[in-house]
Amino acid sequence: MVAPAVRPLDERDVDRAGDVNFVAFYDVAVRHGLRPVVTTPSEARSYLRHLLAFDPLGGLVAEQDGDIVGMAWVHPRGPVATIGPVAVDPRYQGRGIGRLLMERSLELAGPRAPQVRLVHESFNPTSLALYLRTGFRVVAPLCEFELPAGSRVVTASPTGVKLRVAAEGDRTRLVERDGRAFGAPRPQSVDLYLRRGRVLVAERGTTLAGYAFGIAFGTLGYLGSAAADDAPVVLELLAAQAAELGGGVTLRTLVPASDRRLVDGLLALGFRVLRACHYMVRGGGTAPPPNYVLMNGDMM
Repeated sequence: MVAPAVRPLDERDVDRAGDVNFVAFYDVAVRHGLRPVVTTPSEARSYLRHLLAFDPLGGLVAEQDGDIVGMAWVHPRGPVATIGPVAVDPRYQGRGIGRLLMERSLELAGPRAPQVRLVHESFNPTSLALYLRTGFRVVAPLCEFELPAGSRVVTASPTGVKLRVAAEGDRTRLVERDGRAFGAPRPQSVDLYLRRGRVLVAERGTTLAGYAFGIAFGTLGYLGSAAADDAPVVLELLAAQAAELGGGVTLRTLVPASDRRLVDGLLALGFRVLRACHYMVRGGGTAPPPNYVLMNGDMM
């Protein structure tokens, strides 16, 4: 048997890599008696096309005997890089392929990223051991929430801010505000959401009081990143995004589990808990700031 090799992912690999992503996450959830987060192969393929638009040079695949048996994605953002998803076909697990993908992912993140982050599903001890062995540490618990398709969105309490859809003229302020929350500027992410997603801003007079990104593809959508100086503004932004993007789309959003105001607020809006996760960091860095909603489990 030929030893596995890791190479860059290109467009022709997306469907097969998406299938690996689906079967790996579906299998581990079912084995632990949990509802899978990735529910269909088409959903996984659609998501990987989304990642290809975000970071076309960030994808990796592991090949063995001419077949793709693993995949990973790296998202460099200056001094911060995030990794995810990372998946290995269950038939090939336990052979060191996950370790190879992580080592290559860290190389791809490069020396310019003194901090590398990832989100780990807390029920999976095998992947936790892999991440710990490659230098990551757990710095915060996370809670992912879901609003099923067709759910009614409860209106958030008004805070007195003005909400509107962002325009190209808001780009500079959005990059700066999102960079403060994320920990590094990521203009390419802001640009993609302005082009292909939906961006809301909250204003008090001429001051940017908060923002929220949202995007949907297929039957799945994500709310975040979002940030404001206080939780009620974040919740008002999320409720407005959910009302616009929801309906036939299942929405997900990821927040620090210790941020009680966001957790209670999302439950009050009609969201339900989907899964618990770990926020893990390699290098410098601590937990996410207050009143911050992560972009998702891969770009954070």
